[in-house]
Amino acid sequence: MAKKVEIRALTGFRGVAALIVALYHFSRALGSDRIFSVGPGYIAVDAFFVLSGYVLAYNYASIFSARFSSSDYREFLIKRVCRIYPAYLAILLIAAMKLHLNMGGGEQVALQAWDAFCNIFMLTGWGLHATPIIGVSWSVSAELFCYILFPLIALIAAQGTAILAVIAVGTLAVVVWLSHMGLGVQGPMDIVSPDHSFSLIRALCGFILGVIGYSLSERAGSGRLRMADYLLPVSVVALALSWLWDATDLLSYLIIVLIVWLIAQGSRVGEGLFGNKPVYYLGQISYSLYLIHPLLVSGFTKIAKRLSPSIGLELSVALALCAYLAVAIALAHLSWFVFEKHGQRVMLRILMPGRRAAA
Repeated sequence: MAKKVEIRALTGFRGVAALIVALYHFSRALGSDRIFSVGPGYIAVDAFFVLSGYVLAYNYASIFSARFSSSDYREFLIKRVCRIYPAYLAILLIAAMKLHLNMGGGEQVALQAWDAFCNIFMLTGWGLHATPIIGVSWSVSAELFCYILFPLIALIAAQGTAILAVIAVGTLAVVVWLSHMGLGVQGPMDIVSPDHSFSLIRALCGFILGVIGYSLSERAGSGRLRMADYLLPVSVVALALSWLWDATDLLSYLIIVLIVWLIAQGSRVGEGLFGNKPVYYLGQISYSLYLIHPLLVSGFTKIAKRLSPSIGLELSVALALCAYLAVAIALAHLSWFVFEKHGQRVMLRILMPGRRAAA
């Protein structure tokens, strides 16, 4: 299963989404001392699901769209697990140690054997009533579920345009339903509870829309570049504005889906905004950054609060935020290099001896 040429701007956009989530959690942890807000930054997580659906369809849809092969399916799943599990396991062990030592302060959380099982096997986002050790791991777990269903989704998306339209409308209807259920923590689409499966449905909707987006790209043919160049900057501005006025999260959600599709069309604007070296690098380490940043939030917000009486709240928060991002990015780079790159290769050699294809 050979991979296609990477769409660098999509990788960069993933990095921007991870950075927004990291900033959002830092802002929320400041509590009443917040001096900045990232709006409904939690919705940037939905960009991960849409991106995953699009990128996996881009690389693998042709394999599963016409037939199902158990050997191809096995190879696909092994590669996906090897891609996400080494860094996940390493950061999970660090988070478990931090929890055991109560380094974050606050009330100690008692974990049961079931919690440990679900955390180790990446099941915390499946609505199995398991307490996640890494707070954001629910989304990684939900993506694993999407990987398992991907061949079926790709096969259905390869059918006629009418069927594709029905699936798209149905998926969007589910998104609207989710946004009106009142299950969100900080906003309508901030559905993250481990005690029900609605967070899993949230992830699956974004993933399906990503696959549909790729299918539409394949059917659209040529002549897409100019439209993307015009619409992408407008969409980015519209997304920023929607975070100020969109109380339902629906407009923001739809714009994120649109932005992913526009970037994937090979837009020069998209390459300039998200495919440049710094943003692309952020995208490369985005998975580790996403998993690592929750381990740092409480420590650096405490530093900001302790410094504020002597140097002022604004300066203390600014300094703590800069230090937080610098440490998070440095640790994410280390995790990306050691676990995502080399750990992935080691795991592939173990599970697929004789194969060296990248996951």
